[in-house]
Amino acid sequence: MAEKHEQIPLQIILTDVVPAANEKSSSSIFITIWHGIREHSGVWYMLTGNFIFACCTFALKLIPADMFDIMIMRFSIQSVLFGLYATFYKKYNLFDTNGQPLACAMNILMSSGTNLTYLVAFYFLPLSDLNAIKYTYIVWAAILSIIVFKDRIKLINAFALILTITGLMLATKPQALLKIFNHLLNQSILNSTILNSSTTMISSTVTISTYYYLGITLAFISSLTKATQMIARKQLVKTKQPYSVMNFHFTAFALIIALIYSITRRFWQPEPYPWKWMFTFGVVIGLFHLVTNTFYAKALKRESVQLLSILGTLDIVHACILQYIFLQLTRPFMFYIGATLIVLSAVILSVDSYMTAKT
Repeated sequence: MAEKHEQIPLQIILTDVVPAANEKSSSSIFITIWHGIREHSGVWYMLTGNFIFACCTFALKLIPADMFDIMIMRFSIQSVLFGLYATFYKKYNLFDTNGQPLACAMNILMSSGTNLTYLVAFYFLPLSDLNAIKYTYIVWAAILSIIVFKDRIKLINAFALILTITGLMLATKPQALLKIFNHLLNQSILNSTILNSSTTMISSTVTISTYYYLGITLAFISSLTKATQMIARKQLVKTKQPYSVMNFHFTAFALIIALIYSITRRFWQPEPYPWKWMFTFGVVIGLFHLVTNTFYAKALKRESVQLLSILGTLDIVHACILQYIFLQLTRPFMFYIGATLIVLSAVILSVDSYMTAKT
């Protein structure tokens, strides 16, 4: 007797097969994305660390306490933890210079100078302007490398330098002076009342402009010390000086400078220490800075220094976003053009350095 084969409708087969195929396809997409994230985890560490650093720096303007009082707690926490980690966990000698005492001294002075002048400049500048000037250090480091390590002079270095100087001029254009000119050009009748009000306006504008340019000068010094710090650290890395020891040296010295400034300032401006703000925000910011240091270290192990330098310039974007959210502060269009030129010069030099290292 012949067997009867029951025919299965096509739509039933499709309903069984298509979902399975869709599930496999979607899972493979997620697996691909996950592998891509893991393969470039250094990028995410760098981006996250940069954003945390920008938030911690911006928060200093919102805290009703002097920045250097907060920094006392930050540097205290960091120096203690770096010292304990290097001494007891890694068994390093904190005072061993690996035969590079000059490079160690330069690293201590320049690292502290970078951070402290950056903070002082933040008294007078918006964070976006400060970060735009800060990232010119990549160009200055390339120039110092030519002087110190006798690197070959390239046309691309000169081009990047021109872009940087142009970007600085556009990003830090004399806004106060332009306001004065606009004010004077709009005056159709010059009587004594208008002249007096104009003189008052010019006087107050010049005062504001003076502080602004003081901030620019300090930010520029910070970028130069950052470039010098990079050269000193490059020399120390060659001799296998541990990063934890270098960080301990910098934070301990910066703590001493912050204490000296804080105590000295109270001689001519007596006021009690804001212990509540120092312990709460100082400790929080200090711990967050330790997280950023850890993220930067992980990023350096996974990605090239050149790529991380390019990603670091996103600090300018972070600052603009934070200023707009919390202070409704926007920058003029000319600032964005100047900042773009500064970032472009950093990208050009980083790519050139990467290509040179590969060949």
